[in-house]
Amino acid sequence: MSFRIFCIAAMVATVSMTAARAADAPDTRKALNVVFAKDVETKLALSAAPEHLRSDATLYLFGKKGFEKAREGTNGFTCLLNRDAFFYGSTAFKPTCWDAEGATSYVPVMLRVGELLAAGQILGVIRADIDGGFRNNVRFHRPARTGIAYMLAGDVDLDHTGKILKRSFPGHYMIYAPGVKNADIGYSAEDAKRDPSLPVIFDAGAGGSELAYLITVPHH
Repeated sequence: MSFRIFCIAAMVATVSMTAARAADAPDTRKALNVVFAKDVETKLALSAAPEHLRSDATLYLFGKKGFEKAREGTNGFTCLLNRDAFFYGSTAFKPTCWDAEGATSYVPVMLRVGELLAAGQILGVIRADIDGGFRNNVRFHRPARTGIAYMLAGDVDLDHTGKILKRSFPGHYMIYAPGVKNADIGYSAEDAKRDPSLPVIFDAGAGGSELAYLITVPHH
């Protein structure tokens, strides 16, 4: 029962942050611009994926200049400890593993966010850079087909060593849904209180609606 209540609260919070965007959100860049030990960041990044995908996935680690490729994978999946939550005022780190389609669409955006974050750019500059990159597909583009990003470790708050302090959103699956809104799938926060299994659209991260996801939380 407690897990169901947690899912309800987390999904309602997700919808709220999506609606509010970052206009009035606190500046949380400093909390996310942290370089962890390589073994710690590796473990966190790979924790997003099902175990059978971890050893052969491409891996990026965050450093003083942003994300750098630590290894080239062979199974089409790409994992990193995503740091774009400052777009909506959160301090959560987001271990994420994208499939091959996401590696050509979502991942380049997250790498650019990491580069600008490490360089100390303010949110307005970073958002403008990312949004501008989607105009006429100059640098970024929507996924060309349906795909999946795994976030099975959930969204986590970490201390300066990379130790998990709390999980602000449970482990979940993210299906690519660019341009889709919650109204399109019949979702509302009130309905989610009655049925926490409802999927929800999340489009508050880097790329906005261009890189929206349909989130589902597995039952436990």
